[in-house]
Amino acid sequence: MKQKYNFALLKLFICSSICFFGVSLFPVCFAAEQIPLPRIDAMPSESSPYHLRDWKKVARDYVEFVLDETKRGDLLPLVKWNDNSSSQGMFILPSYVGRKDRDTEAINGMALVMTGSLMGLDMTNYKGINFVRLVSDYYYCESEGMFGNDKGGCGVTEYWYKILPNFLFYHICDQYPREENIKAKMLRIADQLYRSSLALGGVKEPWNVPEYEHWSFDFAMMQARNDRNWKEAGAAAAYGWLGYMAFAIGGNQNHLDVADWAMEYLSKRDSAKNPLYEIMLRYAPITAARMNAELGRNYDLDKMLRWCTGISDNRYGWGVISGERWGEYNCDGLVGSTTDTGGYAFTMNTFQAAGMSVPIVRYDQRYARVIGKWMLNLANASRLFYANGLGAELQDNKAWCDENDPNYCLAYEGLRKHSRDNISKRPYATGDAMGHGSPSNLGLYGSSHIGYLATVVNRINVEKILQLDCLATDFFHEKAYPTYLYYNPFSEYKKVKIEVGIQPVDLYDSVSQTFLKRNVSSTAVFNIMPDSAMVLVLAPAGGKVSYQKGKMIIDGVVVDYRHNWKNKKVKK
Repeated sequence: MKQKYNFALLKLFICSSICFFGVSLFPVCFAAEQIPLPRIDAMPSESSPYHLRDWKKVARDYVEFVLDETKRGDLLPLVKWNDNSSSQGMFILPSYVGRKDRDTEAINGMALVMTGSLMGLDMTNYKGINFVRLVSDYYYCESEGMFGNDKGGCGVTEYWYKILPNFLFYHICDQYPREENIKAKMLRIADQLYRSSLALGGVKEPWNVPEYEHWSFDFAMMQARNDRNWKEAGAAAAYGWLGYMAFAIGGNQNHLDVADWAMEYLSKRDSAKNPLYEIMLRYAPITAARMNAELGRNYDLDKMLRWCTGISDNRYGWGVISGERWGEYNCDGLVGSTTDTGGYAFTMNTFQAAGMSVPIVRYDQRYARVIGKWMLNLANASRLFYANGLGAELQDNKAWCDENDPNYCLAYEGLRKHSRDNISKRPYATGDAMGHGSPSNLGLYGSSHIGYLATVVNRINVEKILQLDCLATDFFHEKAYPTYLYYNPFSEYKKVKIEVGIQPVDLYDSVSQTFLKRNVSSTAVFNIMPDSAMVLVLAPAGGKVSYQKGKMIIDGVVVDYRHNWKNKKVKK
C-alpha cells in the first residue's frame, strides 16, 4: 500500500475551530489526501541558496532580444531572414548563439512564438509581422498532414523530434483560435493520428489498443519505423494529449478514440518499464488527469506521474534531479540525465515539465503538495541555466553574456553536475554545441521555452511561497475561474496576501474542500498550514453551488472535479 500524507484526525482537531481576530488560521477540514512521489519527497522543502528570478521579465527580455534585428555585437543580431527582408520569407534563428544555421528548428521558432504569446504579446502582429502564420506555414508538411522540425516539415525522424512541433502548434492554436486555417490544420493532425493508430493495430470493435513502441512513424506511408536501436513508447502520451485536445474543440469521436487507445496503453503498461524519453511522456499525466476528471475515466495517473518524476527504464538515467547538492547549490527539480557526468539537466525539458505539470492539480488536487514542492525547487534552480546564476569559472560563455546580454535572458543548453574537464567545478553551465565547433553553448532551442515556466510562476508577499497559475498552460480547458496552487515549504503556518481584483469573489480551496473567504475584493489574506498546499479557486461571490457526479459547480463552472459531495449536506 502506498504511503499517504493523511493526518486527518490531527488536522480536523486543529482546523475545526481555531480563529484569530476573525480570520480562520486553517481550513475547516482537510479532505483531500496528499499522495507522495518518492523523488519529489527527497527534495528539500527550502532549496538553498534561494533566488527566484523574475521569470516573466526574463521571458519578455528574451523575445525582444532574439527578434531585435538592430542588435549589434559579437555574433549579433541573432535573427535573420531567408530573403534578407523581414516583410516576407521566414525568420532564421540559430539553435545556439553563433552557430550558422540556414533554417530555424520548429522546436526553437515555434516555442519562441509561444513564449511571446504566453507573455501577452500579439505574435500575429509583432513588429508588424505575423509570426504565427510564418511558423504555421513553414513547418507544415501538406503530404503528411503533420508538422516537422525543419522547413517543409516532411520526412521521418525520431518520434519526439517529429511530434514536439505538433505539440507546439496546438499550443499556438489555443492562443490564436481565430487565426486563418489554424483549426483546420489542428484537426487534420488528429485525423492523421487516428489513421496511424489504425495502422499500429488500433481497432474499435472489438476494442484493441495499438502498439506504440517504435522508433518513429512515417505519416506519409502510414507505417511504423524502427530505424534505430531504441524505442519511444512515450509517443502514446503524444497521441493521448493531441487526440484529446482535438476532441475538446471538435467533438470528433475518432479523436477521442485516439486518446483512449493511448491512455489505456500507458495505464496497462508494466510500471517497471518506464518509457520516459525526452518530452512526450510529460503530456501523459495531464491527459490522464483531465480525462479522469472530465469523462470519468480511470487511467493510472499515479503511475504516469511516478514515471515522469522517476528514472527511465528506456533511456538510462533519464529523469528528475533529486536529493543531492551540486557543489554549493541545490539543483533539485531540474530535468535531464541523472547519470551523465553525475547529472546533466536540460533547459528545454525543465521548462516543458513546469508547463505540463502545474495544471494537473486542477483535476486531481491529491498531488498539490508534491507538484507545489517540485515547482518551488525547479523555479529556483532554473536560474543556474543562465550566466548570472553562477560565477564565471562555472560556465562556458560568461564574458560574451556580460558584454552582449546585460539582462541575462539567454540560457545555456543545460547544467552539468560538474565540468567534463574538472570535477571540482560544480555545477557547470554548458552545452554540447562547442564540442561540435559552435562558438557558444548558449542554446536558443531551450531558451525559447522559457514562457512555459514564466507564465505559471508568480511572486506573492511571502518569499518561497509561489502563486502557480493552474490555467496558463492548461490548453483548451473548459470554462474555469482563476485557479492557483500554493505550497508552504516552512515548518510553521504562513499568512499569504494576494490580489483578487475589484469584483467580489469567494475563495474556495479544493484541497481542504472549504471556502476560506467569502465576498472579498482587492486584497485577500489567508493562512497555509506547514508543509502543505492549497488549490485556490476565485469563484464569483455568492454563486449558486451545485453538485453533479462528484463535481462541485458554481454558476455552471466546475471548481472541484473530485468533490466529496456524497458526504455533504446540500441546502435545498
